[in-house]
Amino acid sequence: MPITFPSDTKDTIDAIRNAIGREITFYVVMKEDCPTCTLDPITNTSTDSFCPTCSGYGYIRTTSGYSVTAHITWGHSDVLNWQSAGQMYDGDCRVQVEYIPETVAVLNLKPEYVVVDNKRMSIKKKILRGVPSINRILLDLIEQTDEV
Repeated sequence: MPITFPSDTKDTIDAIRNAIGREITFYVVMKEDCPTCTLDPITNTSTDSFCPTCSGYGYIRTTSGYSVTAHITWGHSDVLNWQSAGQMYDGDCRVQVEYIPETVAVLNLKPEYVVVDNKRMSIKKKILRGVPSINRILLDLIEQTDEV
């Protein structure tokens, strides 16, 4: 007997996410070359360490945020799992977001961090889910030590 999935699976999942979800923000950092100085090809930094535009880095960092509604599940952040090299945090949080072109584009830019419930997290794993077609993305996140 073949398995048939309801035709409104995506609508049901989206309705649940919209009802109980909270906002998260992906932060993407872009680097632009400094317009007022040149780069040293060996150190990949500015030739002018006192450049007033880039402070000697040779580039200007711009950060942009993209907010979405996500279903957030917090795990046991203090529980360690054993690995072959010792103990590691398995992931503090899992979020589920809608699979849409905008979200996929942001994830392809490799966000530097994600803010979830005022905690700064980094993406550990990305899982695509959905039947009969992909309709959501699960992200396993681990908390960063620096503050928001």
